Amino acid sequence: MTTTAGLFQLDMIDHHAVLGFSLAAEAKLVRKCYLKIARKLHPDSLREASEEERKLASELLSKQINPAYEVLSQEKSCKEHKILLKMKQKQLSTNRSLVSLTSESAKALLNAQDLEAGYAAALQQAAATQFTDLTRVQSAINEISELNAVYLMRKQAATTTQTPAPASDATVLQTTPVAVPTPSPSSQAPATQRSRSNDIIQRYLKRAKEFEAQQDYSRGILEVREAIASHPKNAACHAYLSSLYLKSGQATLAKIHAKQALVFDPENQIAKTVRAQLDAQKAGGKKSANSTKNSAKSAKNAGKKAGGSQKGKKRGGLLSGLFGGNKR
Repeated sequence: MTTTAGLFQLDMIDHHAVLGFSLAAEAKLVRKCYLKIARKLHPDSLREASEEERKLASELLSKQINPAYEVLSQEKSCKEHKILLKMKQKQLSTNRSLVSLTSESAKALLNAQDLEAGYAAALQQAAATQFTDLTRVQSAINEISELNAVYLMRKQAATTTQTPAPASDATVLQTTPVAVPTPSPSSQAPATQRSRSNDIIQRYLKRAKEFEAQQDYSRGILEVREAIASHPKNAACHAYLSSLYLKSGQATLAKIHAKQALVFDPENQIAKTVRAQLDAQKAGGKKSANSTKNSAKSAKNAGKKAGGSQKGKKRGGLLSGLFGGNKR
């Protein structure tokens, strides 16, 4: 099975598309959606299907449907998935070329006047027949993933292009250009804004470090995630979050945020250190697995030799091996 469309092009598994579950739906409804699919793919519902179809249904359940449901049904993993969606949403809003649309429904949604109604209708139509023909399930998932990508792009665009509130008379007076050669308030605003942003970030990081000192990594992670929610392109936040995830034993998320930090700051030392530690763990895991495999093989060979040496003895068998020894 290939997964090349929509959010899959952004190296992200689109669990919503796998289940045909709307991005706009309430999380509590995911169980109902999952059970509906599980019934369709259950062996009792496929009694008249071919052996190949039953095998395909089993693979879909075990490799895609069940993992997607596990992520979206558990509070912790669902929150992490939402953070990833937010990150991908911002990527899509700044660079639409990241996704090439192939389905007509996604292309139509891109220009639909009513985004919410258009998305709901297109998703419902695609999900209705998603598991009718098991050989075309992946095509349906890809189409839904494209719809999700378009929905995220347009939602982000609508957020960033909202018309600001009318300025008060005092604000108008402050921003009116003057003849004297002094910096205008508008030119000073970015510096002020950056200062405020830095203050907010530092408060989050300070609290996170306090929790880290207490080895309460989960609460520290929550603090840094809050900082990233309001400052998604801050490399220091992503790097620190990756280090906290590594300490809490969540290697996958540590890798994601270390990578994100290096996108915004290729020279970030914390992110580089985390990535190096992850690479070392991966290499050590492979070495340990090979060692275990070799040890098992050696033990097996030793067992065979020991078994051969016992063939000539009268006493033997399982019980004598357990209770051992010759009677005196």
